Parts: sequence; structure tokens; C-alpha cells
Amino acid sequence: MKLTAQDIRWIESVLSNDEESTDDELVAYFQDNGLTAQQAQDVVAHRATYLNDVVFDGQGPLWDEG
Repeated sequence: MKLTAQDIRWIESVLSNDEESTDDELVAYFQDNGLTAQQAQDVVAHRATYLNDVVFDGQGPLWDEG
């Protein structure tokens, strides 16, 4: 499944704001909400970027992959 702009914004919001869940929990959460296992692992790999940096709309690393 190709990620839509709406999907990417939702994923970015989760990655930017969820400081409590483990990476495994986030992978499971994303899979439960429609991402494939590979997509979920790929987006969680960018978690540190979204937690530690200011990422402007449309400019994060997921936009290059989406």
C-alpha cells in the first residue's frame, strides 16, 4: 500500500509525540492500523528524527519514501 499524505501526517504525529511506547509496540500499533510489517518497521526506523528534531510539514524523511 502506498502511503497517502494523510497517512504520513498521522505517522509523523505518532512518531513525534509518543515517547512512552517501545519500538516494538509502535510497529504493532502501525500494523494494527493498516501498515504492512515492512512499512511499520521502516517508519519506526525514523523515530529518533521525529522525536529529536523539528520536522516541518511535508519535509520529513517519510515524504521521500511515501
